[in-house]
Amino acid sequence: MEFLLGGLSSCCAVLFTNPFDVLKTRQQLEGELLARGSVANRAYKGMWQSIRSVVQSDGLRGLQKGLPAAALYQFTMNSVRLGTFQTVDNLGWTKSDNAFVSPFLSVFWGGFAGVISATVSCPVYVVKTQLQAVSSGSYTAKFQHRHSGTIAAFVNMYRQSGVRGLYRGYTANLARVAIGSSTQMASFTTCKDFLTKYETFRDSVVLTALASSTVAGFFTSVLMSPCDVVTTRMTNQGVSETGRGLLYENIFDCFVKVYRAEGIHGMYKGFVPLYIRVAPHTVLNLTFWEFFKNVHDSYSKRDPTIAAVVER
Repeated sequence: MEFLLGGLSSCCAVLFTNPFDVLKTRQQLEGELLARGSVANRAYKGMWQSIRSVVQSDGLRGLQKGLPAAALYQFTMNSVRLGTFQTVDNLGWTKSDNAFVSPFLSVFWGGFAGVISATVSCPVYVVKTQLQAVSSGSYTAKFQHRHSGTIAAFVNMYRQSGVRGLYRGYTANLARVAIGSSTQMASFTTCKDFLTKYETFRDSVVLTALASSTVAGFFTSVLMSPCDVVTTRMTNQGVSETGRGLLYENIFDCFVKVYRAEGIHGMYKGFVPLYIRVAPHTVLNLTFWEFFKNVHDSYSKRDPTIAAVVER
């Protein structure tokens, strides 16, 4: 049940945050490997310019590009990630001897859950990114993979490069999710434990979850951004006839090329929409997660026999 609740909470959150994911992807791919200031007439300079560019080229629906793939990715990734972390937390493995949450253990198990979820969900992330990157209008990205839909994207990538194509950018995605998950879960659980301990919001589950997830979203965005840029670049790059990437050989090669060409600014391209996406997504995802868990716990207490059947 923990896995299902984690997946459902993320699907609810992505309905609100996918437009910012589209904007983040477009900004990260604009001016790829070009020095800052060398791109004339940037289509995605700033939030409002980015929104106008997407709407002008693809209409309002363009802000929700790749939504089916995004929802599938969030369900796949977070059902495994949150489900694994909740299982570990239920076993008491995130707490120290004094029964309080241990930041170190939270980071470790959060990262562990992230590694598993990144491995399971990587093919869906590749599809999501390539669908979000496609524009009908003027666009400055080096590559656009024009799949007709989510299923077609899976088929096309497999035919072109086999399983390796579905796991393009896997190492970068692994680092991205591991860092993001460990930071998010550690900061969220530590903050929630602190607020609960001192009864900051008394018995309000919603306010406690909102405050904890807001803090978690900030730290997650700051630490995850460089890996997020590299993952987007690697998953969207063009490929040769043999299925090898045309721009980047591996995660280290991508980091070096981006830094040399674009500097530290390149590592934080799309940071504003990333934060605007990650912060509310973290808030919505973890708040929905806490809400669903409390509904399930209340239901289990009322009717433990039926709840046991549901669990099986």
